[in-house]
Amino acid sequence: MGKDETTRPDETRTRLLQAAERILLEQGVHALTVRHVGHVSGLNGTLVTYHFGGVRSLLSELAHRNLALMAADWSVLPGHGMTLDEILTAWLHPLLRPAAFNPQGRALIVLDEIAAHGAAELSEDVMAHMVATGQTVQQALAPHLPHLDEQTLRARLRFIAGAALGPPPRLPESGASLGDLASFDQFFAFARAALTQ
Repeated sequence: MGKDETTRPDETRTRLLQAAERILLEQGVHALTVRHVGHVSGLNGTLVTYHFGGVRSLLSELAHRNLALMAADWSVLPGHGMTLDEILTAWLHPLLRPAAFNPQGRALIVLDEIAAHGAAELSEDVMAHMVATGQTVQQALAPHLPHLDEQTLRARLRFIAGAALGPPPRLPESGASLGDLASFDQFFAFARAALTQ
């Protein structure tokens, strides 16, 4: 029996997802192939088809796993009765959340890559979730920021979300921490200033 046949199915799926997410973070969606996922995972590439039906379904699971992590954190929004700082904290923390299978990367970067370069249907699904969250955050913040009209607030929120992505390369060098965006406190101060000044 080979290595592939002795690995439990859930372990095999996890290894394939880890490999696919790593490829996505390092090289982008276009580098995801059955063969490449197999090589990076150390497994037979045909297991991608066996467990997921193909790269498209594997990518869909990656999107949904990363989205679920962020959505769980955002569940406290719309933030009725929350202060400006509490709403900002609830929105910003998930933007820096580690990726589902590769904690040195970020879930937001996985989702951004899928939204920008994935299949149209999956891209639309990811974007719909992100837009809905953005609208919820905007509605929660609006009463705290009466000096900003709706369009200006939306633009500033997009600017802050873009800052959370950071410049390429988006996967930290080995030994670097996820906090290379600076620190959460610095990111929070940046976001607060962008909205209140």
